[in-house]
Amino acid sequence: MVNIGIIGVGGIAGAHLAGYRQLPQANITALCDILPERAAGKAGEIQLNIGATGGTAVQARPYQDYRALLDDPEVEAVDICLPTDLHADMAVAALQAGKHVLSEKPMALSVADCDRMIAAAEATGRILMIAQCIRFCPEYQVLKAMADSGADGKITHALFRRLSGMPRWSSDHWMEDPRRSGGGIFDLHIHDADYVNFLLGMPTAVDARGVEDAHGIGQVMCAYHYPHTQAVFAEGGWCYHDGFPFRMTFTVRFEGATVEYDSARGPLAIFRDGCEPEIPTLPAGDLYTNEIAYFLDCVATGTAPTVVTAFDARETIRLVAAEAASVRGGRPVAL
Repeated sequence: MVNIGIIGVGGIAGAHLAGYRQLPQANITALCDILPERAAGKAGEIQLNIGATGGTAVQARPYQDYRALLDDPEVEAVDICLPTDLHADMAVAALQAGKHVLSEKPMALSVADCDRMIAAAEATGRILMIAQCIRFCPEYQVLKAMADSGADGKITHALFRRLSGMPRWSSDHWMEDPRRSGGGIFDLHIHDADYVNFLLGMPTAVDARGVEDAHGIGQVMCAYHYPHTQAVFAEGGWCYHDGFPFRMTFTVRFEGATVEYDSARGPLAIFRDGCEPEIPTLPAGDLYTNEIAYFLDCVATGTAPTVVTAFDARETIRLVAAEAASVRGGRPVAL
């Protein structure tokens, strides 16, 4: 059993709370939020931009000052569900207080802040994991397993898409402020940028075009350059008008098979020449419960995460920052 304190009981915390409640090895000991009703365990019923619905209630010690939660000796690990611009300072404070840390994505808004977080984890010997949940999503786990096995050959083409309307549900509309969220490129598109990094490693360069307004870069289409893969693209953003439905998709061609998934249309399918389409059995669980279970296992065993390391998450920030530079400069950016 791991005693958990959650800091920030807004939209994404509802999805985390739902995950924790499915895991007998988790004990939600404390909640912290500047709003007393949220500190009391009432996360809002919100449609999140990842396509899941947050919202659940839990009984735990309520705090409105994060420092009091970090001083709570029963709290072993902290789950940071705050606006992105607060991730680095909060993670460093929690690590220095002796807590293990699961922090929501993006890791931070700059590589320098990511490095501060990593240095704090190394200095304290505590676990730091960033919640890049797509690495734990069953459909994306199937794709990763296919790539790792090599049974269908190499990937020759890949296209990832993640589209949404503006997430107007955030407290004080912080997601609409690019100084706090980084805009759609950092908050939403980052899921696919991270997965590209996970699936294929860091590209040698990126060439991105996008749409930028007062809310930041809200839409991006990026080409990732690899010496061993012919064409890899990701499109993502939240610049669409109210009511536009969330969707996430991928189409990936291996030498021997094509894999497609569209959250709005149906299950993942695998296509091979001369065969009926295959609908594979997915791994158990959902993306949030799976990532949280993995984090808790790392804490319980004292094992550093390997599915998503802090350095992995840092490199994804470097990757997305290069995409933003490419959008603004109108030219490829080398990595």
